[in-house]
Amino acid sequence: MSVILLGGTPGTGKTMVAKILGSKLSIEVISLSELAEKSGCISAEDKARKTGIINEDCLVDALLTLTEDKTKTLVLEGHYIDLVPNSSVQWVFILRTHPEKLRDRLTERAYTNNKVSENVEAEVLGVCQLDALDAFGETKVHEIDTSELSAPQTAALIASLMKESPDPERIDWLALLEKEGRVDDFLSD
Repeated sequence: MSVILLGGTPGTGKTMVAKILGSKLSIEVISLSELAEKSGCISAEDKARKTGIINEDCLVDALLTLTEDKTKTLVLEGHYIDLVPNSSVQWVFILRTHPEKLRDRLTERAYTNNKVSENVEAEVLGVCQLDALDAFGETKVHEIDTSELSAPQTAALIASLMKESPDPERIDWLALLEKEGRVDDFLSD
C-alpha cells in the first residue's frame, strides 16, 4: 500500500485538492472523517464544536484494514492523518493557509467565532504540521502554502513535488506574525 496523505487545518483546501489529485493520478480518495463514520468510530458528539468525537483505536483498526492491500495507492485526507500506519505512507502534504486568509474562509463557512478562533490559532501554531512531523518525520512531510493557490494549482504542485522529490519546506506563521507585530491579532489570551 502506498498512501499519499493530505492534512491541514479546516479551510486549507484538503478535500477539494484531494479530489483533484486523485482524479489527476487516477487513484481512490478517502476522507478520514467519512471512514471514521462508516466504520462506527464516532464515539460521541462535541456539541460545542458541532463535530463528532473519534474513537482513535477504532479508526486505527479501520486504517490497518484499509492499508492491508499492498497493491493499491490511495489518497487519504483529513484531520487524523497521524493515525495512519507509517509503514504504508509514502508522501505527507500539510496544506497551510495564512491565518488572515484562513479566518476569512472559515467565517465565510459560517463557523462560530470560537471555532474560527480555535482553528486560526491551530494554524498559527502549526498544530497539524507538528503532529505530522511527529508521526512521519522530517523527510516525508511537505508543507504547501495554499493562501494564493487554487485547488487545481495545489494539486498540480503536489504532483510536481512527487516527481521531483525536493527537500521539504517549512512554513512558520508564528515567526512571520511576530516579525510583523501581529501575533495578538490571531492568538487569544
